[in-house]
Amino acid sequence: MKEALTLPSIGINPQFITFTNVTMESDKFICVRETSPQNSVVIIDMNMPMQPLRRPITADSALMNPISKILALKGAS
Repeated sequence: MKEALTLPSIGINPQFITFTNVTMESDKFICVRETSPQNSVVIIDMNMPMQPLRRPITADSALMNPISKILALKGAS
């Protein structure tokens, strides 16, 4: 095994590195939900891990499709 990256090294606050905030559907994408100071979802493409994509989205959970760039969100209604 080889460590690919650490989430704090790309700007993810350690308080959000929990099972409720981080999803990894495959070895292609990691999604992190951040709730403060503003709600956002960070998408890390493991082909370009040093270029995370941060979007202002409020969701209870987020999951990236492993085949295509489709983001699934779950939220309270």
